[in-house]
Amino acid sequence: MLLLISSNPYFAQPFLANPLDSLVNLAISLSEKALYAANFEEARDIVDLSYFKRFEELDIEHEIQLTLQEIRVVGISNIVRYKRGDRQQIYNRLKVFSSQIDQIDSKETLGNYYLALSALSRSVGKVDTARTLEERALLTFKKIGDEEVVARIQANQISRKHNQYLRAGKKEEILELIPVYQDEIDFSTRYSKYALAYNTRHLGQIHRRQTQNYSEALRLFKASLSLREEIGFKPFIPASYSSLGDVYAKMGSDSLAIDMYEKAAELAIAIGFVRYQTYPYLCIGDIKKKQGEQLEAIKYYRIGLKYAAQNKYTTGIDNAIQKISEE
Repeated sequence: MLLLISSNPYFAQPFLANPLDSLVNLAISLSEKALYAANFEEARDIVDLSYFKRFEELDIEHEIQLTLQEIRVVGISNIVRYKRGDRQQIYNRLKVFSSQIDQIDSKETLGNYYLALSALSRSVGKVDTARTLEERALLTFKKIGDEEVVARIQANQISRKHNQYLRAGKKEEILELIPVYQDEIDFSTRYSKYALAYNTRHLGQIHRRQTQNYSEALRLFKASLSLREEIGFKPFIPASYSSLGDVYAKMGSDSLAIDMYEKAAELAIAIGFVRYQTYPYLCIGDIKKKQGEQLEAIKYYRIGLKYAAQNKYTTGIDNAIQKISEE
């Protein structure tokens, strides 16, 4: 039976098994650390299956575990960079494992298998399949008592519902999520700093957008940022700084807002987070426009356009061009 580490490197457990198991385990641990540091290419290279295929001892369980790690890396990389990877190819490879599920001894691998296939199903438009597989994963992790992963899954579920309501303009339904988020925050406080950071930021968004309780939004955003910095999860730190900028802008604290936006853009450029290379500069431009500094506003809009064009980020390009044309 293959003994596995947690998907979070900060909860990794000692590994006691054969040498190939140890090698696979070490590769995943190093890849996770690279992922938290936003070194996406390095994270992918570490778990390159072409390297591990040279080992005759590599069995289905090893391959699944390495493939799962590749999916985590590609998935977060795509979110950060707003670039779509070849998910269909990975989805097809992972589907091959379906006929060999009965060979998987580890419930953790099985749960992660369902979770990864669910994410890939959603990415290729198989929403109902994704929902079913996610529920199987959630049930599996609940059975083995892995509350850390349970907290992550539930955080993703509520955030998707939140985003659906937001796109549909359903304010009342969004407000009804406040106590749900509070329950999830209580749960994730005990089991997962990663999920806690996720939940606090999304609840902060409700207070920024729907309740206009800016002091509470600021408190939640600061808490989320502190958690992300504590666990060293670089990919989403630019978003946290940008959220602080949004609140300060709403509060009329222009100087503080600009400071937060500049920090967000600086970090986004360093790690390749496409959206937050553009969005903060457009927001600074809006502040300058509000202050009556038209030339300064155009300058920042053009900086945002430059980064959007460099990254072929079409939404950012369109937004920047529209703002410039309005001046």
